[in-house]
Amino acid sequence: MARVNLTRTRKQDAASPALRPASCPLLATPWLLRLNFVMRKLGLLLFLLASVLVCAQMDTNQLHLPPGFHISIFADTEQSPRMLAFSPGGVLMATATSEGTVLAMPDPRHTGEAERVVTVLKDLNGPHGIAFHSGGLYIAEVGKIVRYDWDEAHLRASNPRHIADMPSSGGGHMTRTILFANGKLYASAGSSCNVCVETEPHRATVLEMNDDGSGVRIFAHGIRNAVGLAYNPKTQTVWATDNGRDWLGDELPPDEILDLGKSGGDFGWPWCYGDRVPDTRFSKDAPAHCTKVVLPKVNLQAHSAPLGLAFYNGSMFPKPYQGSLFVAFHGSWNRSIPTGYKVVRIRLKDQTQPEGIEDFITGWMPAGATKSTKPAGRPVGIVVGADGAMYISDDNNGAIYRVTYGK
Repeated sequence: MARVNLTRTRKQDAASPALRPASCPLLATPWLLRLNFVMRKLGLLLFLLASVLVCAQMDTNQLHLPPGFHISIFADTEQSPRMLAFSPGGVLMATATSEGTVLAMPDPRHTGEAERVVTVLKDLNGPHGIAFHSGGLYIAEVGKIVRYDWDEAHLRASNPRHIADMPSSGGGHMTRTILFANGKLYASAGSSCNVCVETEPHRATVLEMNDDGSGVRIFAHGIRNAVGLAYNPKTQTVWATDNGRDWLGDELPPDEILDLGKSGGDFGWPWCYGDRVPDTRFSKDAPAHCTKVVLPKVNLQAHSAPLGLAFYNGSMFPKPYQGSLFVAFHGSWNRSIPTGYKVVRIRLKDQTQPEGIEDFITGWMPAGATKSTKPAGRPVGIVVGADGAMYISDDNNGAIYRVTYGK
């Protein structure tokens, strides 16, 4: 069970005027002192109840994995971690978009649990994408990509340098994700709307540029919201998750896994979805735009909200799992019956062609859930460590999970 920071909460309670009757003359009267005492006891009871509920949410015993796999809490960040990356020295890092921070979670003794959580950067504007390259730490904020000098020994980032502008957050889809691959820096920016013709050319795209921000070009377009990017060493191409539009019902359109290929291209949005299905609800002219778009590699259950993805190229997992693609489903927000809230495995033939999809981790959303059911967790980022363990972030309860295999 993950830790709950009681010390921090108690300090906040101690500073509350309701717990300091001598600071107010009215509260010094006997009956109000007794009332305040009762309220303090009630507050403590509610606090303990809330603590139990938080611990229940963080209890990994409710999560289900295939036989032989184990999941534990690597770190309780007490923030909302999103994307993950390992530093050159093997320290797990995370962006916390809501809090505007970048975190480091060192495990120097390799215990399988972070020794501490270090705030490396703060007061950023929606940091999301994170990558290391040539001794630098790259962070993608809402409107820009910034490079920092990285000090591994002290877990410090300094000397920020503006690399490239990114679209602002106007209209929605504010996260920006980055990835280094094939000697280039790739950066995704989601659409400004549910479904529309964009006026900002860098929206609903994956951009390609040099590591210093020069040579920016649109590599792939017609991608509504590619939150996750991953490099497939077998195909030597960038793969991406794509979140489909809303308000076409519970079963449409499919969310997608895309192989951006060697030269990118047009992936269809807003005109079509899935296997070149025209979105005639958006425009009667849609069919004319769909004949040459690049087909998705995998069509997924609608409204699953696929975010992070990672190819498993470690050696800890059994052979059948090696080379598979793992995808975090953040979960639906407007489907009548919730879907997602899990990590799935996509089986790949020779790490290139999809052969099937199966659940890998479930239990964050209970069976029989309704639209009003609150999930215990929402997985986001996935990364594989040098030890072969898999690490998964959860921006719902602040956890970083560690998945291992051993009979």
